[in-house]
Amino acid sequence: MRSDMQRRASRDVGHSSDEDTPLLAAPRFTVMAASAVAAVAGPAAATPPPPPAASAKVSSVSDRLCTFEPILVLLCFGLSVSGVVLADQIIYQSCVVTLGYDRALCAQLGTKSNSTDVAQLETIVQPYAAKITMVNTILMSVLPALCALFMGPWSDKYGRKPAMIVPSVGFITTYVMIGILSLLSKRFLVDPWCYVVAHIPAAILGGTTVLMAAIFSYLTDTTSEANRTVRIGILQACTMLGAFVGLLSSSFILQWTNVPTMFFLSAGTVSASSAFLYFCLEDSIKPDASMVHRQVREIFRLSHLSELLTTFFKKRSFYDRGIVWLTISIGIVTVLGAGGGTVFFLYTRRRFGWTIQEFTIWQAVELLSIVAGNVIGISVLKTLLKLPDIWLALLSVLNYALDALIKGLARQGWELFLATGITPLKATEGAALMAICSAIIPSSEIAKFYSIAMAMTNTVSLASAPLFTYIYNTTVATSPQVFNFVSSGIFSINVVLVGVIAVLLRKRRKAQADPLFTQDSEIFT
Repeated sequence: MRSDMQRRASRDVGHSSDEDTPLLAAPRFTVMAASAVAAVAGPAAATPPPPPAASAKVSSVSDRLCTFEPILVLLCFGLSVSGVVLADQIIYQSCVVTLGYDRALCAQLGTKSNSTDVAQLETIVQPYAAKITMVNTILMSVLPALCALFMGPWSDKYGRKPAMIVPSVGFITTYVMIGILSLLSKRFLVDPWCYVVAHIPAAILGGTTVLMAAIFSYLTDTTSEANRTVRIGILQACTMLGAFVGLLSSSFILQWTNVPTMFFLSAGTVSASSAFLYFCLEDSIKPDASMVHRQVREIFRLSHLSELLTTFFKKRSFYDRGIVWLTISIGIVTVLGAGGGTVFFLYTRRRFGWTIQEFTIWQAVELLSIVAGNVIGISVLKTLLKLPDIWLALLSVLNYALDALIKGLARQGWELFLATGITPLKATEGAALMAICSAIIPSSEIAKFYSIAMAMTNTVSLASAPLFTYIYNTTVATSPQVFNFVSSGIFSINVVLVGVIAVLLRKRRKAQADPLFTQDSEIFT
C-alpha cells in the first residue's frame, strides 16, 4: 500500500402573501458535493390546524447552552472533511487491488506527474472508480429515502432531536468502519467495494435525507412565516460554511496526519455535534409522556405511509396542491441535474490535472460563494429590493444552468472559479420555495412534507448517478466535459417550472381576494 509519506507528497497539492415573505430585522439551513438537496401562501385559515394530539409543540423554543447554528457547522464539517480523501482512496485501491497495477505507478495518480503512462492509467482507473462512487451514491439515496417515509410522521409525534441524532449515529459508525478499513489497507489488500459496505449503517439509519428533513422541520417549528425565508437561508449558509471549512482544511490536515486519521476525525466531529445536540438543544416537539415507551416500535408503522400519501394527495384550496407538487418537482430536477457531482472530481483530474488540494480549494471557494449568496444575497434582495420569494427562486435556477454551462465550456481551471464567482445564488431556491410551502402546509404536516420531498428527490439518484456515470465513462477519452452541458439542459427545465408556480401564486392571490374566483383552482386541487 501507498505509505502516508507518499500520500502527503502526492497532496502537494403573519403575512399571508405566498410570494413575498418579509424578513425579520435580526435574522436568526441543504449540502455537500454529491449530496445536496432542494425544494421545499399564507395559510387559508388565520390559525393553522393544531398539531397531533400525541405531541405538544413548543411555541417558543429557547436553546439552553448554545444555538442551533454552531451545532450544524460542526456537523457539516465532520461530514465533508474526509469526502475527497475517500474518493482518492477508492481510486488508488481500485488501481492496486482490483486492476492489479504497480503500487508505485498508482501512487502517482492525482499528482502533477507528466508521465504518459500515468495519464493513460487515469483513463483506465477512473471509469471503474466512477462505478463504485455511483453505487455508493445510490445506496446513500435509496435506503435513506425509505427511512424518511417512516421517520417524518414519527418525528411529528416524538420530536425532532431523535430524528437528527439517529442519522448522526449512522454516520459515526460508517466513518469508524472506513477508518478501520483504511488502516487495514496499509498491510492487506482491501477491495474498494468494502467502502460501499461501510456506508450501510449510515444509509439504514437515514443518512442526510432524514437528517435534513428533521433540521428543516425543527426550523419551521421555531420560526414564524415573517422571518422563515431568511432563517432557512442562514441555515443553508451554516451548512455550507461547515462544508467550506472541512473541504478547505482537508488536504492540509491530510499532509499533517494520514488517511485513517481523516475518517476518525469525521467520526469524532459528528460525535461532538451529536453530544451538543442532545445536551444543549431543546426539542421543538414535546411527546406525550404516556407514549414515550412506544416510540421505537412506532417508527415502522405502516400507517405512517398512509399518512404521507394523504398529505401528498389531499385536496388543497387556491392551487396549493399544484404549488406543492411543482416545488417537489423542482427539487427532483435539481438533484437530477446535480448528478454530475458524482464524477466532477474525476473530471477535474482528467481535464485540468488538478490534485486533491486544488480540487478542495476550488470546492471550498464554491461553498463560500454559496454562503455569501444565502446570507448576503437573500438579505439584499429581500430587504433592499423587496424581491418576492418566487423571483429569488427564478434567479437561483438560472444560476444553476449558467454555472453548468460555463463549467462545460471551461478550457482552464481558473474558469471554474469564474463560474463559481458569477453564480452565487445557486442554492437560494430552496429557502425561497420552502418558505412558500411552509406557509401553505399546516404545521402538523410539515415534517411529512419534508420527508416526502427529501425521499422523492433522493430516489432520483437511481437515475442521475448511472446517467452521468455512463455519460462520463463514454466520453472521458475524448470530451469529458459533455456531462456539464447535460446538467445545464436539465437545470433549464426548472426555469419553466418556477414560471408556472409564479402564475399559480398570482392566481392564488386573486382567488383569495375574490371568493367567487374558485373554478380554475379546481384544476390543481
